[in-house]
Amino acid sequence: MPTLNWIGKDKVVNHHHDVPFRLLEREYSFKANENTRGNTTNNKIIYGDNLESLKSLLPEFEGKINCIYIDPPYNTGNQTWIYNDSVNDPKINEWFGKTVGKEGEDLCRHDKWLCMMFPRLKLLHRLLADEGVIFISIGNHEIHHLRMLVDEIFGYGNFIQNFIWETHGHTENQEEISEVHEYVLCYSKKARHTPTTNFVVDENVEEDSKILRDFAENSITKNGDKNPHSVIELPVGFPCECKEVSFEADSYALDLLSAANNLGYISKELTKAYEASYPVKLDAAIILDGKLSNSCRVYSGWANAAKLKKFIQNQCQPFDDKGTMMRFFLSKNGVIYYRREGRSQKHIRSVLRNYGTVEKARNELLNIGMDFPYPKPKELLQWLLSIYCTNDALILDSFAGSGSTAHAVLNLNAKDNGNRRFILCEMMEYAKSITSERVRFVMNGYKEGNKYIQGTGGGFDFYKVGAPLFKADDNLNEDIGLNVIRDYVAYTENIPIQLRFDTNNTISSHALGSTSTALYIFYYEKERVTTLDIDFLGSMKIKDLPSRPEQFVIYADKCALDRDFLYNHNITFKRIPRDITRF
Repeated sequence: MPTLNWIGKDKVVNHHHDVPFRLLEREYSFKANENTRGNTTNNKIIYGDNLESLKSLLPEFEGKINCIYIDPPYNTGNQTWIYNDSVNDPKINEWFGKTVGKEGEDLCRHDKWLCMMFPRLKLLHRLLADEGVIFISIGNHEIHHLRMLVDEIFGYGNFIQNFIWETHGHTENQEEISEVHEYVLCYSKKARHTPTTNFVVDENVEEDSKILRDFAENSITKNGDKNPHSVIELPVGFPCECKEVSFEADSYALDLLSAANNLGYISKELTKAYEASYPVKLDAAIILDGKLSNSCRVYSGWANAAKLKKFIQNQCQPFDDKGTMMRFFLSKNGVIYYRREGRSQKHIRSVLRNYGTVEKARNELLNIGMDFPYPKPKELLQWLLSIYCTNDALILDSFAGSGSTAHAVLNLNAKDNGNRRFILCEMMEYAKSITSERVRFVMNGYKEGNKYIQGTGGGFDFYKVGAPLFKADDNLNEDIGLNVIRDYVAYTENIPIQLRFDTNNTISSHALGSTSTALYIFYYEKERVTTLDIDFLGSMKIKDLPSRPEQFVIYADKCALDRDFLYNHNITFKRIPRDITRF
């Protein structure tokens, strides 16, 4: 598979491993007024660099995010936006200087954009569940680069669709050709785990469309080299849509069958030569009282031969087919049709029309006193989320902007009583003045002109990216607290949450957890140097475990036991802080 190369790539390919792990510090919690509807309250809004925000989410949410939507900078070169779209923000430039080094001074804006996006997409990939999907909004300036970038990180085989969103253009667009579209790339984490789309229908489908019917009906004859023909005998009692009708055997039936047998299928040329209509009848068919009164052999290439045979074996009675009832019948013209009843409607188009506009979304924010230049319309996000998300999905937006994703999630929950949750990450100062404030308005209710929009209810916790776990000298930041350090080490050792111990366990106050094969000990005390020795081993109450572990992994500042002792007793010693994994 072709890969994309750019200046600085070698510096950022593994940069996500070097991003310092920082704690999330909760600043406040918000809950909607009591008179609002019920909605989810365990949502998060995080203020701080989104690369560090994503890293901080890993211990709790790695592999657990069901859906990701991001609206990164489009890299148009426009430097007048609040959300600086040239990737030339001072914070980003500082990051380039530290990460890419002097090479960063020579980068064109496309190289900068790719350097910024790569490590963030790597962390998003880790956070996404195996059955999860990611949507990425983008414009013409970077769509070609982004597609190759996501192919490399998520895998070409996990591409789902490149949706085209018809934006209706911007009112100030004076170009000779009006650009009225953007893109939304959609990828899965693992193609074999990708969830099926929900039963949703594009809002542009007309009310009288066949798509909206609770049944599907069509002919099952289908000829061609991929649909070999076969003879099927329709039994007495096979249903017909009319009461009485009769069909003669086709005079060309045997000759056409012989020619088709020689070829292996029924070609267009054979159909034309014999002026055939399908299915071809080897026998006459007489319909009385809506049913076939004699057995009749027919042949054709088939679209549903196996299901037709199943229907016949079921005494020509409808049978369950993936939650719908399937049956077959002869039409008044002698054509075999299937009819699937009880289906749920589904129609999803790759071109997204009439799902809000940027101009309308901006005006909605202006009505509540917030000026944000290019917000995504909540209608677009509600539709995208409804395609794959279950009603209890966890949804992440790490380029949160004005908070449209949260607005969409809350609206969907209010509509179907769902329990979807959101996590928003925003690095700019307006995370406090716009992003979180908008979510407050949505939850409590607000006026839109003369119209009052009822609050969705719900709540969220507001965090900022706080202190790092490791200091600049690579020692532990002891001020963050023992429990935080223990949780971090347990995560790096892949100890499932349900198998972790608190400090009050009976085995040892230093025990982290126990899996089916190993006991993990973090022998750490802030006020003194710890030493792994015989006395410490003797203090552990191993008998309190269901069975003796095959292996012991023990962290301490020093070790007084020799290598042979450690080997003979299956003890792996890890020095604090040197051997604590950085992820």
